[in-house]
Amino acid sequence: MFNVSKNNKSTFKAIKRRHFLACVVALITAVIIIPGMTTYLPFHMNEQILLPIMLFPIIWVGLFMYAYLAEHVWQPFAVMLLLSISHGLLSLLAVMQGKA
Repeated sequence: MFNVSKNNKSTFKAIKRRHFLACVVALITAVIIIPGMTTYLPFHMNEQILLPIMLFPIIWVGLFMYAYLAEHVWQPFAVMLLLSISHGLLSLLAVMQGKA
């Protein structure tokens, strides 16, 4: 009765993984980046803390959009994992310097 074509191509591959990356992993990564940024910004202490907090929405939206715009699903995951690890280590090193 209805001629339904089998050529329905989806815009994205692995849409559930992209949703998870965009909603959860991007938010966690943005939260981890904020304290890490305070360790390498060359400003006075007030600006070191204020600037990452003000940039949080831009960072999160950028990661959110990248999760959907990347050609392969593993690319945004790798970028977010690398950002999380590097900024987490920077934060850890900053905290450990205060303990010594």
